Amino acid sequence: MSSTPPGDALHRLLHAYKRAMREAYRAAGIDLPSSHVRTLKAICGLPKCTAQAIAERMHRDKSQITRVVHDLQAAGLITRRPDPDDGRRQLLAPTASGKRLRARVAEAEREAGTRMVRGLPPTSVATFVRMAETMAANLDTTES
Repeated sequence: MSSTPPGDALHRLLHAYKRAMREAYRAAGIDLPSSHVRTLKAICGLPKCTAQAIAERMHRDKSQITRVVHDLQAAGLITRRPDPDDGRRQLLAPTASGKRLRARVAEAEREAGTRMVRGLPPTSVATFVRMAETMAANLDTTES
């Protein structure tokens, strides 16, 4: 059994994965900060997406998300339109350019993920995912 504490192993994995993601994004010509990539992914994946929904999903302050949304809109990657059900809210949606970028992000993530699990049997990967989800839930203060 390894004497490496779980937190140390996770820290090393997290930094190695982030480095691999930066390299994959760079190789794919994706020149956005990770916060912008995560926000674009949320906008592409959430129906009736709002800045508030993204802030809650990412556990971030809404003002941070609003700044990122502004940057993504200025880059032509997303649009904002009034919510027909609540005129106080803006619905966010990807543009065609945003969808294309999201597809490139997904491919870069697949490549980095494949690299990360290289040499591991699928059962080990599934066990890791289950364990990581349990550990994250154990530490999630929003659920207690």
